[in-house]
Order: sequence, then C-alpha cells, then structure tokens
Amino acid sequence: MAAPQAQGIRNVAFVGPHHSGKTTLVEALLAHAQAIPRKGAVTDGTATTDHDPEAQAHQMSVAPSFAYLTSGNVRVNIIDCPGAVDFFEETRYALLAADAAVIVVEADPNRLAQVEALVDYLESKALPHCFVINRVDRPGADFISTYAALRQRFGNHVVAEQAPIGQGEGFSGFVDVVAMRAYKYGDGGAAASSEFPDNIASKNHEELLEALADFDDHLMEEILEGQEPSLEEVERDLATDVSADKIIPVLVASGVRGWGAPELLAVMIRQFPDATTISRTDRSGKAVEPSPSGPVVAQVCKTMVHPQSGKLSIARIFSGTLNADAQLVNVSRGDVKERPGGLYTLLGKAQAPANSVGPGNIVAIARLESAQTGDTLCTGAAKTVMPLHAPPKPAFTLALRPHERSDEAKLSQLLVRMKEEDPTLSVERAPFTDELCLHGYGEMHLAVTVERLQRKYNVKLDTQLPQVPYRETITGKTQQQGRYKHQTGGHGMFGDVHVEIEPLPRGKGFKFDERIVGGAVPKNFFPGVEKGVREALEKGPIGGFPVVDVHVTLYDGSYHSVDSNEMSFKLAASLAMREGLPKCHPVLLEPIQRVEITVPSHYTSTVLQQVSGRRGQIASYGPAEGRRGYDTVKALIPQSELPRYLTDLRTATQGLGYFTAEHDHFEYAPPKVVQTVTAERKEMAVAK
Repeated sequence: MAAPQAQGIRNVAFVGPHHSGKTTLVEALLAHAQAIPRKGAVTDGTATTDHDPEAQAHQMSVAPSFAYLTSGNVRVNIIDCPGAVDFFEETRYALLAADAAVIVVEADPNRLAQVEALVDYLESKALPHCFVINRVDRPGADFISTYAALRQRFGNHVVAEQAPIGQGEGFSGFVDVVAMRAYKYGDGGAAASSEFPDNIASKNHEELLEALADFDDHLMEEILEGQEPSLEEVERDLATDVSADKIIPVLVASGVRGWGAPELLAVMIRQFPDATTISRTDRSGKAVEPSPSGPVVAQVCKTMVHPQSGKLSIARIFSGTLNADAQLVNVSRGDVKERPGGLYTLLGKAQAPANSVGPGNIVAIARLESAQTGDTLCTGAAKTVMPLHAPPKPAFTLALRPHERSDEAKLSQLLVRMKEEDPTLSVERAPFTDELCLHGYGEMHLAVTVERLQRKYNVKLDTQLPQVPYRETITGKTQQQGRYKHQTGGHGMFGDVHVEIEPLPRGKGFKFDERIVGGAVPKNFFPGVEKGVREALEKGPIGGFPVVDVHVTLYDGSYHSVDSNEMSFKLAASLAMREGLPKCHPVLLEPIQRVEITVPSHYTSTVLQQVSGRRGQIASYGPAEGRRGYDTVKALIPQSELPRYLTDLRTATQGLGYFTAEHDHFEYAPPKVVQTVTAERKEMAVAK
C-alpha cells in the first residue's frame, strides 16, 4: 500500500453495532502505532478504551472513550463510541468532536439494519465515513453478501477499497482494489505483497471507477474510451471524494488478529479530512475558521465526573489556541467565567498534561464548574455558540429509592452529578405517585447508570418499574352520616355531618359544596369538613388509590357548643366518606397513554400486532414525517402495558423501532385488571 502523504490531525469516531469489534479494532490500531506497549483485550478487561468498570463488567462500551496515536507527522484522535442502541444519544454528543467516522460491522448482512439510524445521522451532518467489515475470519463470515447489502441499503457510492482473499477460516489476505494488488497477512497484522489471485476483485475495481467517475468528467471519458486511469489519478480522486463525503469506502479486517489495522490507519490519514483545515458553522450560520491566533471556540462533547479528582470536560477546539492558564467563558450558560484546572490529553484512562492545545484537537479540561456536555466555551469577547441537536424524549423509566434512609438527602444531589456526566438522563418526581423517577433511553442505559452511581458514590439503591398511577372513581350516589364523639376528662370532641356523595363527569376532579340551613353546622367548621373529605379521597375503597371526579355536598349535621371544633368535623367527614364511598359503586380507572411508534415500514404489521396484544387502540398509521422508509403508528395504550415495551419493540425491529408516550386520559379498567391490581395491593399490605 502507498505510504500516506498527509499532515495535521484526524478526529475519527469508531461507531457501529455493539459486539461488532470496534474496541478491539481500536486496540489493534493503538498497538500498531505503538501508542500502547501491548494490545489489550475486551474479554479480560485490559482494552485501553473500555476502562470503565461498567464497560468491563458488561464487556461492551457503555460511554464514549478517547485515545490518540501518531503516525509520521499526523496525530489521530480516536473516539470509541458505544454501539448499543441505548447509548446512541451519547454517541451523537461524541460525534460533535469528530470529522469522520469508521463504521465497524460484522461480516453478517443480517446485522446491517442496526446501522441505518447511524448512517442517516452521519449523512445529515455530512461527516465522511467508511465501513470496515470486521471479523472476516470468523466461521460463517460472508463478505460478499454483507458488501452487497451495504450497497443495496446505502447506494452505489459504497465501494470496496479492499476485498478479502478467502473468508471464515480461509481468510488470509486482501486485494487492494484501487491498485489491484494482493497482500497476505503475516504475524502482528503486517501484510506482504503476494501473487494476485485470478478473477478476484475485478468487478469491485469497475464499481470503484464508476463511482469515482460520477464526480470526475475526465475519469468518465477515460472509462468510456476503454482506458485504464492512472493509479495516481484514482488515488487522488478517492481521497478527495471520501473527504467530501461523496464516496464511502469498504475495508476488511480482523481486529482480534490485528489484520487490517495498518491499512485502515493509512486510509484514515490519506482520505479523511485534516481537522486543522476544517471550518465549522456556528448556530447563526457564521463560519468558525481553525485559526491558531483567533479567540478560542470549543465545544464540550463529553463530561466525566470522578468523586475524588473532580470533573473533566472533553472538548473539541474549533478555533484559537487554548492555554492552561486561559480564562474561558461558557457562552451557553449566560457567559459564566471559568478558569481551567489543567489541560490533558487522554489515552483511555491515562491523562497526560498539556500546556496548550491548538485548533482541530481534542482536549480534556479539568474542573470547569458550569460546563455541561454540548456547551460552547470561548475566550475574550467571542460570543460564538456552536449548534447542538435536540435530544429525543426518554423512553424508559426506573423508580429509585435509597436502600438506607440516611442516603435520601444526598440522592437528588448525586443524580444531578450523574446528569452532568450523561446529559441524556432526566430526573423527576412522578406527578401521580411522587416516586423519584430516572428517565433514559433503555433498560441497559439505566441499569448501567445505577451501577455507576452505586460504585462512584458508595450508595445502595433499590430500583423498580414505576408504579402505575391508577385512580378510583364512583358511578353511583348516596347520602351518608358521619358522627365522631370522644369524651375525655375535660372538653370532649363532637362532630356530626350528613353528606351527599355523587359522581362528576370524567376529568372534573373534586367539588365541595354546602347547603346548610339554620346553622346546623356553623360556617367556621366548613373548612374542617372539606379537609376531612379530601383526606378520605386520598385512599379509595378498591385498592387505596386516590378517588377522583367526585362531588360532595354537606347538607346537614349537628354540633355541641363546647365540644365541637374543626378537628371534630374533619374526623366526622372522613368517617362519612369511608362508609359512603363503597356504597357509590366504585370503579378502578387506569391511565391511558398517547403513543407514537416509529419503525421501518416492513415492521409495521408486527407493531400493529404488538399494540393489539397490549390492549391498545390504533388511531392511525402511515409514512413517518422526515424518515423515508419508516412508518409512524399512533395508538392509545394502557400505561400498565408499556413499562418494558421498549425492549420488546427493539427486539422485534432489530433495534430500529422507538416510541414516545404521554398521558392522555383515564378510563375504566377491565375486570381482569381490577382483579390483578387488588390482589397485588393485598400482597403489599401483608408484606408491610
């Protein structure tokens, strides 16, 4: 392969489905460039970029990690991004710092659906990218079908730059499709020139030239005249078109063996853009030039918080030179002034101090109190704000409770710190149940968050799916007396009320009236009666849920001139309600969610079946707005059917489906649900 002729910086994100071998391939690159003394492994917890205990425990990346290597006069900053769909939002934040992406996929066409959303996002940002078909040496590997599926899904500008010699256990080398030369792999990942196999990659070479000719008229003329373009011209066009996100090359590799790592590094250097020459556009549409002498403009792409050493804000420098003693202004937080506690370069968890960092580079800035992921940092009078995507609504929720009551006071503060580290999280008190709820993008996302929270801050948490906020109401009316009398040695307590209890229309809440005649109950006791009624409605007769849509009228009663007081009438009203509500034909109400499910069109029928199986009512379905090949299904589904629906939806759609849900209304629960809920409430009461 030709030696790379380039200089400057490459900022490259490694992305792709989980378990496709991204981290292993990054490890092979770092070892090849001698950035690390020896290659680690994900399976034994020694991989450079999987340094988090949670990543090691799950043997998968659960947050973006950063590393770098140097090759000749080029510095390559690597962002190893998580592949699980639960962490896709963190990947999108990390891509704020990247100028190109390597999409790592397995040699299995059945898994390619999982990269569609990722490719859509890269193309929306015009980020150059290539595919690496990894694990070509695994039994059952199928490069030919995988490559064909890539072209079918993403167009004919996806072209093989390498083709494997053999696959599965027979994988032994590759053909450089550009130069049409063969190479055999040796020990340590090195590839040596080899005899060219007959009839290998000739079709790939034709596809490559045809794709390049779409952007080069001279090359097109040569092809039409039957001339073979010069290698120099093809390589020049390829570098230009890949850097401009017009051509998407496909490479082959075996990360475990280190095969393909040197060639991938050469492609990254030769064909991906130099960060020191790239201008970006700020939120107002103004160009931000990579000038070393201008004011600093940087954007935070990841935040790491350590209980002992403090906070690190990893930022991409778009313009200017950041010095360790500079004063920064966080323009995203109302021009808050910050002074860095130090600048560092990251190689996994290893930190090396830096005195200054120029445009195009990625740096970790210590102890910025106000900075959060996505914020723009500037120096001087610069007011530049870099663009930031709007995150979608969270789709999975856990209710949290500290195992020890002594930890209750600090839990909210710790969750604020976790949200600093992971902006995709949100925390709230549930409006109906008052549970402390943590919202995220999947079951794995929140499980890892809880693990990290417990480890970092030594707090034990109990988690459960949030309670379904059932309600109770009444369908009939009654009149009920409540009489409270308590005699002590001194003044006693006496209250006597007659109330009428009747239903209100759905959604009308609670109404209290009085029609006392002749002072049977003095006016100063009316507030006590209303308080007693309201307290009694907090726990209904079916399952102890709040009772709603009730009209209560105080119409008669009696009092004692000495022993009556507001508390007496409050207790009397509570007694009347507790005895009267069961006579009003109470019913259980369940909350109904308004749900929008977005899936590839060929999964729509599956989703319609899922909705029906969850007692849902389909309102409509049709093409999704702004997403070609996707449908949106709108439905009303009981909230009790949704807690783990996200996992089922992703399983059925290869991780491509997602949904949003909002409370819509309450309606009568069917008998089977009432039976289940009341049985659960009895078990809970016995357990207490």
